[in-house]
Amino acid sequence: MTGVARAQDSAPAAGRAEAGLTDIIVTARKRSENIQNVPTAVTAMDAKLIADLQIESFQDVGKTAPNVVIQKQAGSPTAPQFNIRGVSSGSINFQIDSGVALYLDGVYLGRPGNSAFDLADIERIEVLRGPQGTLFGRNSTGGAISFVTAGPTGKFGVVVDGTIGNYQRRRGRITVNTPEWNGLSARVTYVHDENTGYVKNSGPRRTYLFPEPFGPQTSADSFGANNNESVFAAVRYTGIDNLTLDYRFDYADLVTTLDAMQLLNGGAAFGAITNFPNQPALGGTAVESLKRLDRVPIDGLAAASQKTWGHSLTAVYDLNDALSVKYIGALRGFKVNSTSDLDGNALVDPYGGTGGYFQALGAVRYAKQRQWSHELQLLGHMDRLDFVGGLFYYREKAFLNSPVIFGLVAQPGQPIPIVNPDSYLAGGDLLRVLNKSYAAYAHVDFRLTDELELSAGTRYSKDDRTENDLLAAPRTPTVPRGSFRAKQGRFDYDASIRYRFAPDSSVYAKFTTGFVSGGIFHGAEFEPETIKSYEVGLKSEFLNRRVRVNLALFQADRKALQVTGFDPNQGGNILLNTGTERARGVEVETTVVPVDGLTLNANYGFTDVEPKAESSNPAATPVRSYQPRHTAYLATQYEAAAFPDGTTLSFRVDGQYEGKHYRLQCPIGALQSPTEGCLGSGDAALDRALVIPSSWQIGARMTFADIPLGSVKGRISLWGKNLNNSDKPEFLFPVFDTWTVGTFQAPRTYGVDFGVEF
Repeated sequence: MTGVARAQDSAPAAGRAEAGLTDIIVTARKRSENIQNVPTAVTAMDAKLIADLQIESFQDVGKTAPNVVIQKQAGSPTAPQFNIRGVSSGSINFQIDSGVALYLDGVYLGRPGNSAFDLADIERIEVLRGPQGTLFGRNSTGGAISFVTAGPTGKFGVVVDGTIGNYQRRRGRITVNTPEWNGLSARVTYVHDENTGYVKNSGPRRTYLFPEPFGPQTSADSFGANNNESVFAAVRYTGIDNLTLDYRFDYADLVTTLDAMQLLNGGAAFGAITNFPNQPALGGTAVESLKRLDRVPIDGLAAASQKTWGHSLTAVYDLNDALSVKYIGALRGFKVNSTSDLDGNALVDPYGGTGGYFQALGAVRYAKQRQWSHELQLLGHMDRLDFVGGLFYYREKAFLNSPVIFGLVAQPGQPIPIVNPDSYLAGGDLLRVLNKSYAAYAHVDFRLTDELELSAGTRYSKDDRTENDLLAAPRTPTVPRGSFRAKQGRFDYDASIRYRFAPDSSVYAKFTTGFVSGGIFHGAEFEPETIKSYEVGLKSEFLNRRVRVNLALFQADRKALQVTGFDPNQGGNILLNTGTERARGVEVETTVVPVDGLTLNANYGFTDVEPKAESSNPAATPVRSYQPRHTAYLATQYEAAAFPDGTTLSFRVDGQYEGKHYRLQCPIGALQSPTEGCLGSGDAALDRALVIPSSWQIGARMTFADIPLGSVKGRISLWGKNLNNSDKPEFLFPVFDTWTVGTFQAPRTYGVDFGVEF
């Protein structure tokens, strides 16, 4: 998908003859068209809105779209957790795909961890809600998020900008565009972005001597710090008639300390192994709190590193005015080295009084992935008919080495052995994965009259997946080891009808099926997760294009839910591939321009998720959804008339609301069963305390743009994020029974952006 959003709702610029709303142009159906004519729920953002909202990573993308929540996961430097219409996905296991498909310049990103690139040169974003597949290379159940990078302008130009903020935030970017020469032009961007952590490490800084590929790991002095270097290059060639070639390259080198994995509860949950309350007498710590702390003692959380890179080539050849052929080929990959500390403290040996470093439960993780993809499309555009036909191939190779540190006593200066299989038996992994996918798809839009349009599409997908477990012995007698392979195929389809009942208003109805691939997980084959989605909607503009209201009602029925969990008693990471779920909801997106220069936005999403456990066991309860029932977004933007020297002034205030929701798939203390869901009610009082409460986050921005500085133009912005300093939990991770760790929302940040363009 190559989403385009050339214009986001904004006030008319000074001197513009036309007032009111501006068109939003997207290519959700592989052609440029007004978003109001697309029979599906989609939210689009252009480069200006991306800058105004400080969208700098995948975690920020869900701000404006209803029923979309994107969270930063604990334990991974880059992989986000996606929640769209009840579909929650973001597993860092290579054997399990995501229900939300990510695209960069039309290239499918097979792993959430492959999204570590900086969004400095992102020009457009589209967020589509609901299953996708008959217009895309890959299938999805929750939706698709597409990023389109800026291409060369063909004219010489330089943009330099920077940011200074609290927590020693320092960011600099330089972009250079070359003039076109014989059909060849280029654009190159370099970015450096760094900040210190939001939470200080109040414990001792210890060094654990792990062998390669992990290497020595020294506990960080603060958590939430980042240091990112990234490069982006775009080259375009148009020197041959009817042919356009676009090459893209991106590279990011990230060093980060993960958010503080704070111990929330369970200090004495596992007897002598933890016994946190007794640690101060031994020289350790026993910090435990359900509130966000600005200082925590964590000795096993070191700086994580990740290198992400990608090449892509897009070729478009126009056969004639009605037909074109498009090829998208890409090679991408990443490598990550990180640690996790699941006791949230700095502990000492509770057994023999040696004073050695002690890890109740932690992990080191080294992973690398590489993916190849090829997609060939035939696109047709005629008077009454538009169509897309495509062939898609995807191949992914991955390696994971993730031993678990369970009850480890380490003496300072002594190496820590990693032994196969002993170091992996408490939930670690040592494996190689090979995933291949083939697909053919087609989609047709037929306009019977100027008011009535019918659309339909179909897709066939075939997946071939192999897991090679490299452990030397079984984790348990029932969990085999070795190489396992699964092949699965599936047809999906969609159909929609759209009727325009007024010049700027239409209604639509849509039915879609979709799936998330099945495969092999820890030696066991699992079935695809499937979905059937029903959607009706209204897209309207009225009052002389001063008001826009888009409405969608949906129902989604999912089967064979794929939910990942963690239980050391069952070998660590487990897949809960069971149960059904029905999600019903509504989405409203409104934009009002009451007077020239003032734009008001109000978006609201409601999702009611009804899970059901497929079990005859009376103790079984369904796996819970992470989706909030309510999400909302409010924004006010005012653009004043230009000053005599051409300088413009704009203000924006926005607020994002997330309703309360679960972050634990089973009640705390309940057993997680791969075949039956959740067993038992657990600790009801503690479970209520661990529900993530509702929260608002308020942001603001004031910008002076087009400031004349001789032959160049300048720009300066003052901004703040989470100005109300919301401090709610963001991500929870259950360990043993009532032992839970979690991370919290980042505190208030503020700063100034400045830049020049010439």
